Amino acid sequence: MDLEQRLFNENIKVTSFAKRVYAYSIDELLVSLIIFGAFFNQFMAVAGNMMALISLINSMFFYFFVLKTAYHTIFIYMYGKTIGKMVARVRTINIYTLDKPNLQTSFLRAVVRNFDEMLFYLGMLYALVNPLTQAFHDKISKVIVVDD
Repeated sequence: MDLEQRLFNENIKVTSFAKRVYAYSIDELLVSLIIFGAFFNQFMAVAGNMMALISLINSMFFYFFVLKTAYHTIFIYMYGKTIGKMVARVRTINIYTLDKPNLQTSFLRAVVRNFDEMLFYLGMLYALVNPLTQAFHDKISKVIVVDD
């Protein structure tokens, strides 16, 4: 039985691209606020100097990568959804078990997602043409995002 038929039998609806963008936006805002709060003094020290601000942000790449990976891994593993997904009322499920992903899958998804962002979100745009609205990181980690 194919995945779409299994989802139909379980009365699980694949979420829309718009809801995914909404959840993504919330998550990005939260992570950015955490980074801004953690490095508030450094941001204030370079206020008004655009080149220094860009340099500061570039120097924080590692922190962003680690924080975003940890955020997505922990929330997807523990709850099947991030805070943005909670607000948008969507969740991530494994395509085989139709349950929240395990720790390894959650980590793989988070890492691939971060690299996808560095590649101009091309993998996320894949969700526009995929019938299950799977982005590249979903496809690789064998998960889908569904309505909650």
